Amino acid sequence: MKVSALQKNRKGGFTLIELMVVIAILAALASIGYGPIIDHMNDGDRQKASSNLKSVYTILQQFKTDHGSFPCDTTGEMLREEKPELTFGEVTGSYSNDYFRQLFFDTQKNKSEKPFFAKISVAGKMIQNEGDDKRANGMTLQRGENAMAYVMRKNPDDPNQKLGVIETNAPLAICGLYPTTTPYAGSAVAFDMSSFRGHAFLLTVDGAVKDLEKNLEKADGNREKGRLKADKSIFPESDEGADTSDEYLVLSPEL
Repeated sequence: MKVSALQKNRKGGFTLIELMVVIAILAALASIGYGPIIDHMNDGDRQKASSNLKSVYTILQQFKTDHGSFPCDTTGEMLREEKPELTFGEVTGSYSNDYFRQLFFDTQKNKSEKPFFAKISVAGKMIQNEGDDKRANGMTLQRGENAMAYVMRKNPDDPNQKLGVIETNAPLAICGLYPTTTPYAGSAVAFDMSSFRGHAFLLTVDGAVKDLEKNLEKADGNREKGRLKADKSIFPESDEGADTSDEYLVLSPEL
């Protein structure tokens, strides 16, 4: 019985063309599935970030109840005068860490740094360790132990002095800010598009946490950096309907 050339080739395994076709199919399937798989792996990080923002809100709200304002320059000066023996580190400055340290001055109500953690990427390096809860001798919320940005009002008489936020729909904190060494003026705020794969989380003064995914787009040709879409804002309008974003400062965590 005669054996065809195709059958002879089968006895020797796959042909080169067949192998190339299989490899191409596998590569296509991998490219389709990679994004959703990584996206699903990020779900836990996003949930943790959102949950921790809610915990930070509880701490901030208790502080406001006790001191009449969210942390600002005035409350920082007051706490330093009242409790000079507590050496937590700077309590005013250019980073959100500075103002969040004020939350630890009531040592009976806030003892843990862990609510300020989220798994974020900075310059390609993932920050994965929660705060160690060491607070004395300037060790409170050290670099990398806080992932939450803080949003404050400018003092109209002195733009360098920061005021606590009071409007109920105003932004209070952000998880997923693009890190910076100086505060953003509100209209210039940028977001990190890499840590949560296009998601960022906004905490408002009324305690709501919102995922900003649909409000963001990539900016400046930087795949890791995002901006609010032109028709979107996280800042409240004035009574006359005007944009108020430039009245705010957004303080990056120190990373």
